Amino acid sequence: MKKYRSLSVGNSFSQDALMFCHDIAAADGIEWETVNLVVGGCELHRHWQYWSENDPHYSLEINGKWARSEVTIKEMLEDGTYDIVTTQQASHYSGRPETYFPFVVDLCKVFREYQPDAKLYLQETWAYEWDSTHGAFPHYHNDQREMYDRLKIAYAAAAIAVDAKLIPTGDVIQYFRENVPGYDYRNGGESLNRDGFHLSIPVGRYINSAVWYSVLFDADIRGNSFIPEGMEAEQVKAIQEQIYAYLHR
Repeated sequence: MKKYRSLSVGNSFSQDALMFCHDIAAADGIEWETVNLVVGGCELHRHWQYWSENDPHYSLEINGKWARSEVTIKEMLEDGTYDIVTTQQASHYSGRPETYFPFVVDLCKVFREYQPDAKLYLQETWAYEWDSTHGAFPHYHNDQREMYDRLKIAYAAAAIAVDAKLIPTGDVIQYFRENVPGYDYRNGGESLNRDGFHLSIPVGRYINSAVWYSVLFDADIRGNSFIPEGMEAEQVKAIQEQIYAYLHR
């Protein structure tokens, strides 16, 4: 079995991403250990602050499950080697390019210093649901499409600035909302959010994990046998087909 290891310096949106990644990879004969450093709602400037102060502010999750608290970024960067390192902006700042800099640049320099052989990715987060009551939504005029358009521009600029690739979760979630029957929540379809901003469990999180797996491993998600609890095989198959079609359009 091939073995890979990733480190994410994130927040609850990286939790949404990584819940099923280990299981999806295992179904294809890949051992993927996902290491996730979590501070809820953590923005890039706070990640930089916690790094600079060597602050043990993080909870550690491995393969989507809680492991321990009071962990530092430095501790985990020095904990062996990683094939992949990821980070992201907090959702409420996702469409505000000025909030990314200089912090994303400084963080990525640190990641490359400690893990020079790892591939670097930014997770493009997603826009809030149309009826979200999140306190930051008015900054985007309570408009999902405006939020999506703005975060897409901001993440693209950040990725160029740090020479990293994007995990296009935000693009795929918006594609499902606007193009896949059954997920147009505004018109009676299923919402991919559980509270207006975090992804739904299991469907939204499954889509996110499937996107990560597809992009990070250049893998064909179609036919992957993992089925999360609460989903049916036909729904998983249909989602896989849509993700593959979008990523290979």
